[in-house]
Amino acid sequence: MRKEYSLSLFVSSFIFFIAAYLSALLPAYPFIAFLILAFAALYKLLGKKPALVFAASSLIYFLLLGVEHIATLFLHMSFTSFAVYFLWEQKDALIRGCGSLPRRLLLGIALFIVMVAAALFANILSYVAGVSDQAQIMEVVFSLPIYLIIISFTLGPISEELFFRAMLVPRAGIIISTILFTATHAAYGSIAELAGAFILGLVLAVAYKHLKDPLPCIVAHMLFNLVSITLMFWVYG
Repeated sequence: MRKEYSLSLFVSSFIFFIAAYLSALLPAYPFIAFLILAFAALYKLLGKKPALVFAASSLIYFLLLGVEHIATLFLHMSFTSFAVYFLWEQKDALIRGCGSLPRRLLLGIALFIVMVAAALFANILSYVAGVSDQAQIMEVVFSLPIYLIIISFTLGPISEELFFRAMLVPRAGIIISTILFTATHAAYGSIAELAGAFILGLVLAVAYKHLKDPLPCIVAHMLFNLVSITLMFWVYG
């Protein structure tokens, strides 16, 4: 795989993220013309093979456009491919991480425990502030198709940790990366969710700033989402 292929995947993913929202308003012929122009631009900028990667991934996405909430998948693919493009030169250091694999996994578990404590703290703050709109979070989660629930503790944590922590923390800082991470949770329509996302994003950003290793953050994020969803369906499902 070459660096340019990740940019190609980002372009196709982001185009289909936008198209997924506009598909109900955008007639077929302008939509196809839009894709042809995007393909031509990519061919001119990056060359034949990356453009073919774009064409193939676009075709797959086009076949999936009818799937409910598919824009979320495109968004995560955009995060991942965009981050990979900018992290390409340091990929070896990121893969090696901050030590042996067992140490990195243990750090991820420890960070997960810190995230649980931070989430409890966020819930206490929400209760004290009189914000009790967690029901909106559950309503959104219970309405999601199964593949998106699986993405929430698989691809989701990988894409978000690569984009918001590994790429953004060194370039934009802890606070800005955390604010942007929090903004992606606005679709829940819950103030409690935004507060929780900010505190958890802050924990993960500080951890990455210290460790300079995305794997512990990915492991912690995966565990947190998996446990949260499991408990939600077990208790309220």
